Amino acid sequence: MVDLARRGHEIFYPFAHGTPFAIFSTSALLPCQSASLGNVPNPAFVSSNFMEFKQPYGFFDRLKNIALTVAQCYVHWAIPSQTEKLMNERFPWLPSLKEIERNASLHLLTTSLALDGPLSLLPNQVPIAGLVLKPPQPLPKDILDFMSGNTSVIYIGLGVSFIRNDSIPRDKKDILLSVSKKLPYKVIMNVHGQASGRSGNVLLTGDAPQQDILAHPNVKLFISHCGLAGVYETVYHGVPVIALPAAPEHGAMAGKLVLAGAAIQLSWLTLTEEILRDAVMEIMTNPSYGENMAFVSRVFRDQEETALDRAVFWTEYAARFRGAPHLKSPARHLSWIEFISLDFILLALILCCCAFNVFLKAIRVLKTECLGDKNEKEKVT
Repeated sequence: MVDLARRGHEIFYPFAHGTPFAIFSTSALLPCQSASLGNVPNPAFVSSNFMEFKQPYGFFDRLKNIALTVAQCYVHWAIPSQTEKLMNERFPWLPSLKEIERNASLHLLTTSLALDGPLSLLPNQVPIAGLVLKPPQPLPKDILDFMSGNTSVIYIGLGVSFIRNDSIPRDKKDILLSVSKKLPYKVIMNVHGQASGRSGNVLLTGDAPQQDILAHPNVKLFISHCGLAGVYETVYHGVPVIALPAAPEHGAMAGKLVLAGAAIQLSWLTLTEEILRDAVMEIMTNPSYGENMAFVSRVFRDQEETALDRAVFWTEYAARFRGAPHLKSPARHLSWIEFISLDFILLALILCCCAFNVFLKAIRVLKTECLGDKNEKEKVT
């Protein structure tokens, strides 16, 4: 059994051909990847991976979502097509990447009922959001001492990939520091690559244990870029969020929290001290954000098994049944025309047109005969 992470790793598909394999999506549900397995998400109510809309979608929301979904599907195969050219040169006997992908035994999805709502999934599409979650560990002494007491703590965590100490604009970091120092709360600012230190009520660090900090009862707010892992960590621990997305997928995750009433979303482009301070005070003084996040957290936690246990079970299940072909949908082999029965719809339209044409001709014949009989009677008279 081979696990492949879905983020530009189609280059490994040829090596999975002929072997049971699972696709692990490190993002939310990807419409075109789901469609390749035979499950086509309806863009009328299932969002793309770039933007969230309030349910039920209005006309323009559906229009935007359909456009984004089409664009995402184009990107989904436009980039791998270059990989396929190389694959055909090296392995000309192999099927296409699409064909290999649609034969995946499992699709491990980073989705959850708490944030994504009810989704129609196939038996081999397994939601495993929160896979990175782990039991809280004791905090380092310096961080624990800093967080102790009755003062609320704000945690600023900007991930390790998109936002680093050497990539964050200096003026934006100065805004974060300036606002933090003026707040009546303790602030832990964790930016990957920055030197550790303390300045008044602000603790600077570059490698803080994020999950363990969020688990501390004094943490009341998480200022985050809303990477997928961080979002599920804060959801699990019930900490409301101020979102500063650094990529479209971050914006989509932030949008889910905003729609749940558990976050405020800001933009790096328009960020000022006043905007940030107002957002912080809004969440810290308005209990509805914490209450809404607590509800989302309860929904997310209320599961009979952990995401890791679920992923292990279904991976072993697929291995035991040699790829579990009985879990795969036959719809994965259908073309779009066959999937939506477009050929039968066209046939029905043709038959309706023919029937309508026959009806019109019958009316003309009857009308002609009736007029003919009337003229003959007039002549006799």
